[in-house]
Amino acid sequence: MSRITVREAQAWVEGTKFTIGSNGVFVQKESDLLEQIEEELIARVESAYDTTTWVDSTTTPRLVRVAIAKKFVAWMYRRQYSEDLPEADAAYSMLLEANSESIIVSIVDGIIEIPGETGGEVTPGFYPSDASSALEPTSDDMSLGPNKFSINQVF
Repeated sequence: MSRITVREAQAWVEGTKFTIGSNGVFVQKESDLLEQIEEELIARVESAYDTTTWVDSTTTPRLVRVAIAKKFVAWMYRRQYSEDLPEADAAYSMLLEANSESIIVSIVDGIIEIPGETGGEVTPGFYPSDASSALEPTSDDMSLGPNKFSINQVF
């Protein structure tokens, strides 16, 4: 089951260009592409949020569904017009994908929080940390222990 609906995807398609799905259901070639896009985006977001319960359009947060829909439609445009993509369509496709990417990066970086979801706390990934500074130095790791210098210290 997909994490977005045909209606959510179709909202980003210019109606005279093409339609997505048939009778409110994704056709097989659309489902195959959508499944791969969803997996990619969910894998990226799971570094900041627990995504295990996001299995369909009712359990996936709306903001994530928007990012999925935009990226999916961008790729649908590219696939539809790969031979003769007019500049206007290429620009729209690139705009959708860039906006989708911006949403995902902002979620992962903790700039945007997903409403109603726990997580999103970004822990700096550097060493030594405050936790390692509270430990005693060992022969294996002499960098443990209190700070040896700071920015304001004169050498």
